[in-house]
Amino acid sequence: MHIEMIVLIGICLGLLLLLAGIRRQIKKINRVLDEIIAGETDRRIIIKKSSFLSDTCYKFNQIMMDNKERIIRTKRQERRSEKLMTSLSHDIRTPLTSIIGHLDAVHYQYIHGEMNAESVRQAREKAYVLKDYLDDLFQWFKLNSKEEKAEMEPLDIVEETRAVLAKWVAAFERNGISYDFVSDTDEIQTSMDRIFYERIVNNLLKNAMEHSGASKIWIEIVQTGITVAVKICDNGMGIPEKEIPFVFDRLYKADDARSSKGSGLGLAIVRELVLLQEGKIFVEPRKKGICFVMEFPILENKKGTVLP
Repeated sequence: MHIEMIVLIGICLGLLLLLAGIRRQIKKINRVLDEIIAGETDRRIIIKKSSFLSDTCYKFNQIMMDNKERIIRTKRQERRSEKLMTSLSHDIRTPLTSIIGHLDAVHYQYIHGEMNAESVRQAREKAYVLKDYLDDLFQWFKLNSKEEKAEMEPLDIVEETRAVLAKWVAAFERNGISYDFVSDTDEIQTSMDRIFYERIVNNLLKNAMEHSGASKIWIEIVQTGITVAVKICDNGMGIPEKEIPFVFDRLYKADDARSSKGSGLGLAIVRELVLLQEGKIFVEPRKKGICFVMEFPILENKKGTVLP
């Protein structure tokens, strides 16, 4: 009996010590929580790995780190959104002011004859510029909110690309730009969203015509194994090497090289539309000019072989 009492007392003392230790740890945790509530979001609970509460504290610290990352991303997104709205507000206000000025001059008959017609022409031109801004903005917000879904369908990328390029021939000729189309095969079947792909090619051709200062723009299509590469190239001023990692960032404008005209959303939209179709896009510098290279998977038949 005497030994049993000693063992029982020992167990009780051990439990008391354990409870006292847990109590101290809980007090320590509460102090850290109070500091976090007060705004010290960098605080973490430091506790011995052998502690009874170590797993709980580890999970809590992980939650705090994840929450901090979310806060950082949210603040970064807010800053980008503010920058986007500031930039677009300025860019939209400029053509809108010009449109109002030209139309007021016509309406109040401040000008007459040929000047009247010229003012209407300039107002119309600025209205199309404004429409392009709004189209880009609407497209970006749809992509950013994940509302856009690619409707994939079999597509001959060679024929589709040639058809889109053909619509630019008149604009290239008006601007004194030569053009070319090169493909190592007459047909390459892919699975793509036709509307998205047309938007991509149109954006890249427009970017080359308006911002590169090029005298020649061309498209190359090359089949490489199970993928197809579409290259849209120009012989213009190119993009400085230090700027290349940022060309697909929202609001990017390479002021030192290509024209700063535009919303700064075009290439960001292109990247998102490419990614939605399981493709990838990157920049390939040249000695003179630049190539935007897109790669997409080639469509396979039911037996798993690549279609010609």
